[in-house]
Amino acid sequence: MRIYTVHELPGAPLDGAGIVLVKEGFSFPAFALSWVWLIYHRMWVALAIWIGLTVTLSYLAQFAFGAGAAMAVSLALNFMLGAEGNDIRRWTLARKSYREAGIAAGATLEEAERNFFAKWDRPLVVEEVRPVTAPVWPRRPQPAQTESGVFGLFPDAGPRPGH
Repeated sequence: MRIYTVHELPGAPLDGAGIVLVKEGFSFPAFALSWVWLIYHRMWVALAIWIGLTVTLSYLAQFAFGAGAAMAVSLALNFMLGAEGNDIRRWTLARKSYREAGIAAGATLEEAERNFFAKWDRPLVVEEVRPVTAPVWPRRPQPAQTESGVFGLFPDAGPRPGH
């Protein structure tokens, strides 16, 4: 069973569209596809730091110890991203004004979402209460009738210029 932290964007619609679940623990996709994973999750600041750190440390290791050391440094950085990737994702969500709303558990992401929404006790915000007899859709303004009684999108059928 996997554990997920649930992050909510304040002011998002009540249908759960502003809810993001982030898995706890090691992220194999972040380890194997580091910069692709960062782009997929739109973590631009983390991507810029990642590229700068990887290029700098790999260049220094290659300059000082050779190509084997540069590969070892790159592998170590990928392992670090795999271990801390989900925490970096939480940090990025916090920068985007998401707040932690709770914890969910499930064998899959879908099961964890179902478990979370089954217990979600967020109050519904009702902005305006309308009486039961009120129309569902607001009434449209009536179109202005022209002198000849023509209505719609076409102009009044009158004399054409040049005739």
